[in-house]
Amino acid sequence: MTELSPRERRYQRTQQAILDAAREIINKQGIEALSIRAIADKIDYSPAGLYEYYASKEEIVAELVLQGFRRFAHYLDQVDKSLPAEEYLVELGVAYIDFAVRNSDFFLLMFTTAPLAYAEYFQETRPHSAEALQSDDPFGILLRGVDRCVQAGFFHERPDYGLFEMAHAAWSLVHGIAMLQITLLNRMPLPVEQIRMTVRCSHIGMQSL
Repeated sequence: MTELSPRERRYQRTQQAILDAAREIINKQGIEALSIRAIADKIDYSPAGLYEYYASKEEIVAELVLQGFRRFAHYLDQVDKSLPAEEYLVELGVAYIDFAVRNSDFFLLMFTTAPLAYAEYFQETRPHSAEALQSDDPFGILLRGVDRCVQAGFFHERPDYGLFEMAHAAWSLVHGIAMLQITLLNRMPLPVEQIRMTVRCSHIGMQSL
């Protein structure tokens, strides 16, 4: 790995400071409060100087969302891959919800405040195609988990209910639980064992579809 020069390290530190400031403003005041000037004031930088790093606040938001998805993918990728296929998929669902609870500001930004910042990138992965199985993004990780269950004979594909449809159903379930946990149920402890049971039951339901 090539070592960065002092100038490059300073550039990266300032870039990350911009993103951290933007995330804090959005979290505390809402995305409507975000502006180049507000970010500049927060990090004691000139507004004109910020344009050396990002062309607009929209570009900053898009980078924040992509950063969130990269962290999300890394978190999901930590699930033990040596687990049996069905158990691995259950734990992947638990990790999905756990990430949302631990990073609720990022999660809400990614999926509710600025989801369109990720939509173009997601479409470029062509989720219906074979290439999606090789993707390193969160959906690619989920897709491979579902594919393991298919290969193990736990799930069975049909002409009208294939790998993508199964992954979409699994995604919808855990995403719904995650959103409830960080909004309406945010004062309640995370019921991990209950979530495991819910996910397992949903897998049984998916088998019968």
